[in-house]
Amino acid sequence: MAELEILYLNLTGGEPLARPDFFQVYEHAKSNGFLVTLFTNGTLITEEVADQLAALPPHRIEISLHGLRENTFEAVTQGKGSFQRCMRAIQLLLDRKLPLTLKTTAMTVNKDEILAVKRYVQSLGPVGYKLGEEMRPTLDGSDAPDRWALSEAELLDINQQDPELWNETCRKQSLQTPSCVSGRRSFHIDAYGQLQLCSGNRLMSYDLRRGSFSEGFYHALPSFACPFKADAPAPLIQPSASHA
Repeated sequence: MAELEILYLNLTGGEPLARPDFFQVYEHAKSNGFLVTLFTNGTLITEEVADQLAALPPHRIEISLHGLRENTFEAVTQGKGSFQRCMRAIQLLLDRKLPLTLKTTAMTVNKDEILAVKRYVQSLGPVGYKLGEEMRPTLDGSDAPDRWALSEAELLDINQQDPELWNETCRKQSLQTPSCVSGRRSFHIDAYGQLQLCSGNRLMSYDLRRGSFSEGFYHALPSFACPFKADAPAPLIQPSASHA
């Protein structure tokens, strides 16, 4: 990937910090010139981990903050103690002035706390905020997560209550629906070295342990089908990477 001058690399999961060799992978990526973004749930960020990140800062760290109440947060994570560990991680990263973005996925279980989460994030200073409005299918393509999705009317009501969210909603509505860039500008590599269209579509793979990245990206990915989005093909252009 470095030889092809890919710039952005997103380390995600699962939880990437659960890997015993995470910092070996991370430092290797940094040494190759990638702008590394780390997606983490924050529960494994200790003082030692925060110090290691501060010593070699990433381009950005993104943590999902599902709610401001422990019961709401853990209704999503299904992990007892995850709320306190996440909040502790946020403070550790803030103390070290690391580039941080907090994000919330709008769901039935946290819809009454979304705006409060955004206000909390604004109180933290130079911290970014993202609101996700779409529920993704499971890895086998099931739409079971949709049971927690908000209706269009509920999302509209939330966005209209916040000027920034409403401006972003209006901006998106004014744009022509963009085509999916997976397999053209972005791609996914899972923990087993399988190159795929995206983390949400792992139905077809190219084994990078048996072939080159160039062959996989330029020749295999364009042939992969996507049952979730039916976009017209577009020319291949400079890719960016997401790595699990």
